[in-house]
Amino acid sequence: MIRQAGEFWTERKVAWYLRALERSDYAGKVLGVLAPLLAECESALDVGAGCGALALPLAERLRRVTALEPAPAMAKALREQAQARGLGNIEVIEAAWGDVPVVPHDLVLCAHVGELLHADAPFLGEVSSVARRGVALVRDTGRERDKFFFKELYPIWLGRPYVPGCDYEETVEGLARLGTSPTVTLLPYRSDQPFTDLEEACDFWQEYLGLEEEPFREFLREFLAKRLVPEESGWIAPYPKQAAVLWWRVAAEEERVDD
Repeated sequence: MIRQAGEFWTERKVAWYLRALERSDYAGKVLGVLAPLLAECESALDVGAGCGALALPLAERLRRVTALEPAPAMAKALREQAQARGLGNIEVIEAAWGDVPVVPHDLVLCAHVGELLHADAPFLGEVSSVARRGVALVRDTGRERDKFFFKELYPIWLGRPYVPGCDYEETVEGLARLGTSPTVTLLPYRSDQPFTDLEEACDFWQEYLGLEEEPFREFLREFLAKRLVPEESGWIAPYPKQAAVLWWRVAAEEERVDD
């Protein structure tokens, strides 16, 4: 279940995330890896779709897309983005996996939803039952650079080390125990975060770290000025990442008929 997602994602955080997506090559690269499977699909279910990083470009390719997203701010942004793009073939369901019944789709996709993709998550054993053609999972590889300097900031201001989430290898291990051997592709991509100025960048770090005190903001101004990269429209936090795309085909069953 992903109940805490609705508490974490505020409209302001979603707006920052959307701006990063606008300049990212993430979606194109992931869907490029999945091209052989997508050629066989007309419908897709995106579990934990967020604001549509993959659901929206899928809707531009496929006949029908269902986006399952429990965070209200994310679901709202996804609906607005779909309307802005004139995509009437995408249904947004504001719920977590397991909260509502879902009908089978040709492709079932889940990207960067750690609660569903760890080695012992029930989702790994359940997902193929609603996939008529194939399943695709996307996780970080665990080899990314320090996310937004958290490894530096956590010990100084939160008094504890920053521990990133588990990586794709535990998902592969969990699938192996279920008898599934996915195709695995490691994929470098960019997820740079833009800011209009240093004050907005300070807002970003204070929001994510939950530290509103003025001494922290003063520290951030000097800290970020040395680490962010200036550009014509403002500043960016450069963030090269690497994802693992795991996918496999499922055996066709006549009873898996969607509506």
